[in-house]
Amino acid sequence: MCGLVAISGTSSSAYEAFFGLMNLQHRGQDGAGILSISPKNGNGFHLQRGSGLIENVFSERTFKSLVGNAALAHTRYSTVGHNDPNLLQPFLDFQVGIGLAHNGNIVNFYSLREQIQDESGGKLAIESDSALILHLLAKELKGKEINSTNVFAAIESCANQLVGSYSVACLTKTGDIFGFRDPYGVRPLVFGKKQTTQSPVVYGLASETIALNFLGFESLEDILPGEAIYIAADGTVTRKLLKQEGFAPCMFEWVYFARVESVFDNKSVYQVRFRLGQVLAKQLRELGVKADVVIPVPETSRVAAIALAESLGIPFRELLIKNRYINRTFILDDQASRQEAVRRKLFPIGEELDGKSCLIVDDSIVRGNTARQIVKLVRQAGAGEVTIVSTCPAIINPCYYGIDFPSPNELVAHERSDQEIATTLGADRVVYQTLEGLMEAIGTNRLCLGCLTGKYPTSVTNGNEFESMRLKDRAAHATKNKCG
Repeated sequence: MCGLVAISGTSSSAYEAFFGLMNLQHRGQDGAGILSISPKNGNGFHLQRGSGLIENVFSERTFKSLVGNAALAHTRYSTVGHNDPNLLQPFLDFQVGIGLAHNGNIVNFYSLREQIQDESGGKLAIESDSALILHLLAKELKGKEINSTNVFAAIESCANQLVGSYSVACLTKTGDIFGFRDPYGVRPLVFGKKQTTQSPVVYGLASETIALNFLGFESLEDILPGEAIYIAADGTVTRKLLKQEGFAPCMFEWVYFARVESVFDNKSVYQVRFRLGQVLAKQLRELGVKADVVIPVPETSRVAAIALAESLGIPFRELLIKNRYINRTFILDDQASRQEAVRRKLFPIGEELDGKSCLIVDDSIVRGNTARQIVKLVRQAGAGEVTIVSTCPAIINPCYYGIDFPSPNELVAHERSDQEIATTLGADRVVYQTLEGLMEAIGTNRLCLGCLTGKYPTSVTNGNEFESMRLKDRAAHATKNKCG
């Protein structure tokens, strides 16, 4: 799960891409990059990439070289390919003249890479699925003029080979930008435009509406599943539906991953999370669950916890205090890092917990690291009965589409009953949102629910291969870090 922004039509494109990307930091913290282009003065591409948080990668000096009327930016959360500085995006093919940023995951990456390497005599070193997409695009465009017609044909050829999820934004050597989305729309991509005093129209593509809203873009809409958009340097916009096979956006965007200010498919993330709390309250009432206090796990469960507390008439209290300088623990790439980060991230208000029966509301329970540590903290602070409430149903299957839990053995709910999960977490009880409640809150059943039901929108016949190779990537990375 990564964040991407592309801006066209302003001499401050790199600045705008930077500030848009800052609003997508939650989507990845491995590293970031910005690519700009200034074809008119012959300077070509300008690229800056680095590991760590966005604000630490770029400086004022950076933007003296990141010039041009179009820019592409990316913040990375590693899935295929380990946390390696060489895998930071945007990627660039100098020969064809295209830069690429990708959010998602290609399920058949390893087999497709092997096929491509065999065709080339094994000389190509493609280490990530994003690089694979760029290779396929460049192969189709080599020797051709880069325009909407040829690019759309190249994208369609890619779509016929790729299995998985992808939202992609690209920047060309002529200052055009283009983007496209997988045939099921698993990963989001939004398009916007605005008028400024300096230029007639500025165009933007981004992973979430918040990135463009922050920049003052007024007209926002989703790129459709299987749709491509081409924005020429002269402002001409061309859109085409290339290969649409359904509609299955990832439910996790609304539940956890997206910023609460964002909107997907005309559905406000804030409103969905509020409804998740209201629906859960009905369920808790039917189960006869009672408590003295409702406590949110910062930050993403706060809205649902407020709704739940209001619906049940139980006091809402912020009693788990987050260290604001610790970033998202879920997207760290190994178990030890996640557990240590959780310990440093949260601290309870002990005197307010002493003897209380607590309803602790979290957006989801994946590996159980956060929930287990929280239960331990509140128990040590003197809490009485502890019930963990998840606004998401039990996650029991791997995600193959860009959220990094490729193995079911990592999942605390896999092949465990609710009581077994509660025991594992150290809680008295665990209550999950129902699948029906989730769909009611989001307002649709047209979703990717693979991690909940085991029914995926695309083929996952390469899933076992992907799982084993991803775990092998992690092990190699861990050994490298230990040795280094």
